[in-house]
Amino acid sequence: MRTGKQIFVLDVADEPTFAFEADGEATAEALLQSPWFALAVADFCAKRDKALNENGRFFARPATEAEASLYRTLADEFAEVTDRLLIAHLTDLSSD
Repeated sequence: MRTGKQIFVLDVADEPTFAFEADGEATAEALLQSPWFALAVADFCAKRDKALNENGRFFARPATEAEASLYRTLADEFAEVTDRLLIAHLTDLSSD
């Protein structure tokens, strides 16, 4: 069952890297600026020798239809878990 949430994408090093759902742009930006999220993304990138954005700040943007489709593919597998935040790594999904 779909909610009124929108799918957003976080680009890292100018590549679409993570997708997630949020109630709107303000909620998505607040998530990206939270310390736990910033640390998790920095750790993820460091382990893969992937550079963060030049100024180190993250920006959410609305997902393209293709990116949203990839996200929904994974989200459908976890549909019964409604009280969690799902952040999908798009590179892992698109390599299948």
